[in-house]
Amino acid sequence: MFTEPERKIACRIRVFEGFGSTLCSVAAHFLLPQAPNVDILDYGGQMSVSDKKQKLTDAAAAILARAPNNELNIVVLNKALFYVDLVSLRDHGSTLTENTYIALENGPVVAKYPQRLVKRLAEAGIAEQAERWDGAKPMVLIAEQDAADFLTPHLDAISRVTEHFSKMTSEAASDYSHKNPGWSLAWRSSRESGKPSPINMMIALQQIVEDDPWTSAPLMPDERKTIIQAAEDGEGDVW
Repeated sequence: MFTEPERKIACRIRVFEGFGSTLCSVAAHFLLPQAPNVDILDYGGQMSVSDKKQKLTDAAAAILARAPNNELNIVVLNKALFYVDLVSLRDHGSTLTENTYIALENGPVVAKYPQRLVKRLAEAGIAEQAERWDGAKPMVLIAEQDAADFLTPHLDAISRVTEHFSKMTSEAASDYSHKNPGWSLAWRSSRESGKPSPINMMIALQQIVEDDPWTSAPLMPDERKTIIQAAEDGEGDVW
C-alpha cells in the first residue's frame, strides 16, 4: 500500500500509463525530475481463474451486505463492482477482483456476468436474483457472511461506493458510467466490431482520479521531498 504522497504520484502516472509506456515514462520523469530512472509502478498481479471467481463473489457479497435491504439491481451491482475495482486500482495499485469488464450499452459489466456473477452467487447460496411485480430482477443477499480477510483494507471504499450507487436507479447508474472514458472507448470499439470489447482500466481510472481534488492540485514541496527522500533511502521495490 502506498503512502499518501506516493499514492498521488502513482495515480498520476497510471493515468498516463493507459495511453502507452512512452507517455507514461515521460509522466514519471515530469513528476519525479530528480529521479528520472524510477521504474513504472506495477498496477496488476497474477491471479488464478478460481481466485478471480472467488474474489468477485466475495466482493459482490460485501456490496450487497451494505446495500439497503441487502439488494441491488444487477445493473447497479455491476456498476458498484466496477467502481470498487477502480478505487482499489487507484488506492492500492491493483483492482480488487482482477476481473475483466466489458462495455455494454448500459455501461460497464463484468464479462460473462450471468455465469460469473449471478449463477455463482446463487450456486454458493449467497444471493439469488428475485423477480418483482414491476419487472425488476434485483440480486438479493440470502446468506450473511463475514467479509473475507482480503477485503479488510477495502471495506471503507466498498461502503462508500455502495452508498453512492444504492441511491440510483439502473438508468441513473448507467448514465453515470457513460461518463467514464474507458467505457466510452470500449463501447465505440464494440459498435464498430460488433463484438463486446474489454474496458481498459487504466483509461477508466481517469474518471475517479479527476474527481479527487488532490489530483488537480500541484504536487506540494513536502510531498515531492517525501518521495525523493524515500528514493534516496532505497525504500520500496519500485525504486
